[in-house]
Amino acid sequence: MQNEMKNDGYYTTDLYFAAYLQVAGAPMREPIRQGPRVSFVFNSDVVNIPELRTAWFNKTGKVAALEYANSIKNLKHLCHMP
Repeated sequence: MQNEMKNDGYYTTDLYFAAYLQVAGAPMREPIRQGPRVSFVFNSDVVNIPELRTAWFNKTGKVAALEYANSIKNLKHLCHMP
């Protein structure tokens, strides 16, 4: 699974996209470990995730660079936790 909208939220295994969603205001519910992969689950009720996804892939999404970099570091830390 790369990106998938489900009833309980939006799932992505893309760390950089997850960091973008987080900085863009989508609250992360939880990371879910699936073997060696981690899926990040976001609350899709707070922001329009399909709109953010379109902006990401069209390269029109704008977020603060320092917040984005910090979010990447934090999510990587979550991935490497036991």
